[in-house]
Amino acid sequence: MSTLLAWAVVALVAALAMLNWSTLMASAPLNLVVAHVEAPLGIVMLGLAVVLIALFFIAYLRNQIGFLLETRKLLKEVQHAHDLADKAEASRIENLHRLIETEFRLLNERLSSSNMPNHRPPY
Repeated sequence: MSTLLAWAVVALVAALAMLNWSTLMASAPLNLVVAHVEAPLGIVMLGLAVVLIALFFIAYLRNQIGFLLETRKLLKEVQHAHDLADKAEASRIENLHRLIETEFRLLNERLSSSNMPNHRPPY
């Protein structure tokens, strides 16, 4: 949204500059503290506007690059945490599998060692 607004401002300034080009080119005395010169004040102001817009775009791009780098860093951290959680879950499942296997083995041993005359294995 802010990029669209910035381009709209650039287009507006360009349109106004083209519509008033003769006024922008009118010479005027300028006091530069060190010297007095005769130059088109409109062109000087337009040049300053262009410099400010360029600085705005540089700051905007720097901000976006910083945001993208931070997003990349956070994505790597999330992926690392996700991998650790997957490993922990796999370990818990493996432990549960071993526990169930052990319990079934013990249960089978108890059933085979019991001498119940009326006991028939369920089929």
